[in-house]
Amino acid sequence: MRHYLYIWHAPAERMIVASGIEFKDVMHALLDADGIVLRKGGAGTARKPAAWQTLTQQQLPALAREDLYACGSHAWADYRGAPPASGDADVAAMLGHRGPPGPLPALRGRFLTFAHDDGWYLKLLYAAWDDAAALLARAIAPALGKLDMDALQQGGDGYWLQDGMVDLELATHDIDSVLNRRL
Repeated sequence: MRHYLYIWHAPAERMIVASGIEFKDVMHALLDADGIVLRKGGAGTARKPAAWQTLTQQQLPALAREDLYACGSHAWADYRGAPPASGDADVAAMLGHRGPPGPLPALRGRFLTFAHDDGWYLKLLYAAWDDAAALLARAIAPALGKLDMDALQQGGDGYWLQDGMVDLELATHDIDSVLNRRL
């Protein structure tokens, strides 16, 4: 995790937007998944979706040690049960932002994430708030500050956590504007 956290929640969309959370920070939430489907690099196009790969739960620690920041953009969704077929068009559409808004029911997963420059921008879509709250509770270092999870669940405000302090912040996808003011 970086030395700060910017975060906000859109409950109606079951979406959390954050800066400061890296893939390795959410590994604990994937320990009971059978694996993830992962797309590295660009999202592709409708005619030519970007390639994705299936990683088993045993392969995730190695992925957490990779330099995902160097990939630029990436997306992943967890799955339970059998991994999806390599040519599954629904998975390709979902990982390319063209699928259903959230985890694909056929994967029986809890999370769908889109990230740019690992740790810089994260959009996490979730199936159930309790899963998202548990993921965040373990991912947020106590030294950053104590985030009021009930207030976050309600949505509306953004939060900046750094050096044990929590400040209100605008809720925006324009992470650069927030970080330029704060860092």
